[in-house]
Amino acid sequence: MGLIHVCLLNGSQVSLVLIDRSCGYLRLVDTVMKEFSFDPAKVAVTMKYVLNSDLPPIAIKSDENVLSYMVLKDMSRDPAKYPIHIEVTTADIEK
Repeated sequence: MGLIHVCLLNGSQVSLVLIDRSCGYLRLVDTVMKEFSFDPAKVAVTMKYVLNSDLPPIAIKSDENVLSYMVLKDMSRDPAKYPIHIEVTTADIEK
């Protein structure tokens, strides 16, 4: 087990969290939800990061995407490099 600093950006809100290198997608989503006090019954989050300014943002939507991101972050020890941009949408709730 090892921890990696990850910078989370939600609009003008910024948070620095420690994430386990073996973290999966659902655990990362749970961390984001708790860090920004989101109600999972009311909102859904999309996570992206920018690898290179010449490329479009890369979406994080699976365990494999999280693993790729963690390997990238492990190579760069700068906590502010490759921040995860959080997009929040209202969850579709059927009544």
